[in-house]
Amino acid sequence: MKILAMIRRILMTLAVAVSPAYAETLAVVNGTVIDGTGSAPLKKGVVLIDNGRIRAVGSKREIAIPGGAELIDAKGKYVIPGLMDANLHLSVNVDTELLIKYEGRYHEAIQESAQITLKGGLTTVFDTWGPRAPLVKARDEINSGEVIGSRIFLAGNIIGFDGPYSPDFLGVFSPNTPSGIPKPYITDIFANRINELFVQGVGRELMWMGPDAVAEKVTEYATKEVDFLKYGASGHADMFFISFSPRVQKAIVDAGHKSGKTVQAHTTSIESFYMVVEAGADIITHCDDSGPNTPLPKSYIKKMVEQGVACSVTASTDARMAALEEASHPLVPRKTVSRENIRAMIEAGATLLLATDSGVKSPAILVEYAHLMINVDPEGEIRDAPHFNALVGFEDLGMAPMEILKSATSNIAKAYKVDDIVGTLEPGKMADMVILDKNPLKSARNYRTIHKVIKEGNVVDIDSLRVMIESGV
Repeated sequence: MKILAMIRRILMTLAVAVSPAYAETLAVVNGTVIDGTGSAPLKKGVVLIDNGRIRAVGSKREIAIPGGAELIDAKGKYVIPGLMDANLHLSVNVDTELLIKYEGRYHEAIQESAQITLKGGLTTVFDTWGPRAPLVKARDEINSGEVIGSRIFLAGNIIGFDGPYSPDFLGVFSPNTPSGIPKPYITDIFANRINELFVQGVGRELMWMGPDAVAEKVTEYATKEVDFLKYGASGHADMFFISFSPRVQKAIVDAGHKSGKTVQAHTTSIESFYMVVEAGADIITHCDDSGPNTPLPKSYIKKMVEQGVACSVTASTDARMAALEEASHPLVPRKTVSRENIRAMIEAGATLLLATDSGVKSPAILVEYAHLMINVDPEGEIRDAPHFNALVGFEDLGMAPMEILKSATSNIAKAYKVDDIVGTLEPGKMADMVILDKNPLKSARNYRTIHKVIKEGNVVDIDSLRVMIESGV
């Protein structure tokens, strides 16, 4: 297992290192450097970049800047690591119109989404559900420098879930969600073709199998160019159902680890949360969601912390909750419990990961079903960067400013075991960073004040990022 994990990390390092046209030497000077490790901010700091990687971080007195280096003056500004999203879906446009219109071009839509996330300072994103082959193509073209965009790590299918045209996604996104369309409007051939693009042999049929058979399927799937694994411990459309027994969940996690992958689980209930911790998963996705009535027991949260399991959550802001309550929105009970769980996790010292569970939505869906959009915030929805609101949500729930930064940088990198290449501003790591006009440790709203985005030592021209296919931006 250790040898496989080591090989995987080496290959991953080589993959993300492939990118053309690095600035030979770049120095970001005079800014306040907040490196993401939890160390105190360094005023008038220098970040020296060579061939896409960080060579040195320190004060002007400590670092000699080579002659001929390109300088970026960050005086009065704040330099932080590139931001990350631990749980998003770059191909969330799964309504029937777009699935038909862009069949064969889904990778382009994914790349467009990755350009939109990059504009918001997300230099790395973790796609936790989507069509595997288009995601792989989009990831590889971005890593090679053929296309610009956020660095993508992907899971492909959620193990145990079927595709968009299945009960797992019935009416989840909108009334126009594929499985919400009356059957006469599509053929079985089309529905099966799209489902298989997502399912890849690890769908609902696994729930008929015993631990050994499931482990064999998971091991086979782990070879299909995915970066990590995710399984459904509870249902998606029917969130209160347990998907796999404790024995099978342990088999999934063990098979993933033996294949050198981190393993995370989708949970939406108290018992699915407990079973995932018992199974030894690395990350719990939606770990704040325990239903509309009962918060997680403090003992369960303590067990998660003691076992070092990371927790991926989407924190709602006070303003959004007030708006939901005023509208008597059906999400109010679940979101109220969610916020109570997040507060308890903050107090317990849990490793929290910023996540949006979002993606670019079709303009038609945004117009026709605006009342169903769950990322709306009365402060002003930023469809290309919902993580800004999630960061404010952490602040509203009492998370310390430095922990908020870590939730979107080093915590995510460590949880996914890629902290040797990204996540902090330290020598040897990829030169991913965001320069802000205002101090993020003073207010989480200051993450919106992006001055520059730098990925792998290259300054991103965020204003010229093209839009290739329809988006909601």
